[in-house]
Amino acid sequence: MVSATMVTSSGCVQDWPAGFCDDLPTDAWLVLHSYPKQEKRLMDDLRIRSIPGCTFFERRIRHYPGKGRQTSLVPLLGGYVFVAATPERKYDIYDTRRVVRIIDVVQPGNLARDLNGLCKLVRASTVPLMVRPELVPGKLVEIRYGTFSGCTGVVVRRQNTLELVVNLGMLGTSVSVTLPAEMADLA
Repeated sequence: MVSATMVTSSGCVQDWPAGFCDDLPTDAWLVLHSYPKQEKRLMDDLRIRSIPGCTFFERRIRHYPGKGRQTSLVPLLGGYVFVAATPERKYDIYDTRRVVRIIDVVQPGNLARDLNGLCKLVRASTVPLMVRPELVPGKLVEIRYGTFSGCTGVVVRRQNTLELVVNLGMLGTSVSVTLPAEMADLA
């Protein structure tokens, strides 16, 4: 058996149709909880049914001694897919047979805002992302310049670093990235 060294690098946003995350709607959202390891197939089924949405992945790189490396996309928020759809589309979604449950979004504008922040964070990050339990609400800030310009989130200071956290309140999780404190100017 060959031992592999695994490295987590930055993430990526998968959205359909292409560019969907550039202008997210604020009127209707559903959160889909898929069966294990079904996110990519569910995305394909939703494309076929013309149900727009997005999900988030992290790149994992495995180095195999003497054999090279393998890159794979692993769900950042395992099992969750976000779609811009009304409850009337639930039948079409369940018809994919890849969904455990569908969560109705009571405040779709808030979820759209959270997803917009997560899209910016995932696209701008060049370091590993961490999914953590939702943090106690703190000061909401906006990064004014640097790589993360335009990102908003909760920032936690730890020694000489900043931890930028984007909360997904509905799921009770957050995604964070650690960066040098001098990289950003807080509002």
